[in-house]
Amino acid sequence: FEETKDDIFRFIRLRVSTRDDALDILQDTFIDLWKSLKGQKFEYSSDGEFLGFVCLLARRKIIKLYRKSKPTASFDDLSETISEDSSQEPGEMALILQSLDKLNYSDKEVVQLHCFEGLGFREIAHLLNKGESAIKVRYHRAIEKLKEILGYEKEQ
Repeated sequence: FEETKDDIFRFIRLRVSTRDDALDILQDTFIDLWKSLKGQKFEYSSDGEFLGFVCLLARRKIIKLYRKSKPTASFDDLSETISEDSSQEPGEMALILQSLDKLNYSDKEVVQLHCFEGLGFREIAHLLNKGESAIKVRYHRAIEKLKEILGYEKEQ
């Protein structure tokens, strides 16, 4: 719990509109994790796969929340969840977040998981139940869309 709670909280907080919802989901996620480990539904093989499994549990809780209440999540307060040693200036981060909002949900999720959560493509693929190469392609295309949105010229 102590080793993963901050990463999992950040993962959840980026996807829900209130801190209280994020804390509730974090608690429920670790309860489900405990039940899964006790019932031996998960077999540990690596740290990345374990983190992916915990994120999968959290993602299911987030989906359940959205189905229940249909809130709208915003990235306006993402700066709270990004570490203070970020290399971007506040204005740059706001521009990036606005650009992220222009991506479709799937592309935005892959970029968030890789860039903000630090998950590798294999862990993302496991979490989203997709192939690793499909995730890499989706990520690359999403980055190209972001460059286009931000006005960067295509590399030739």
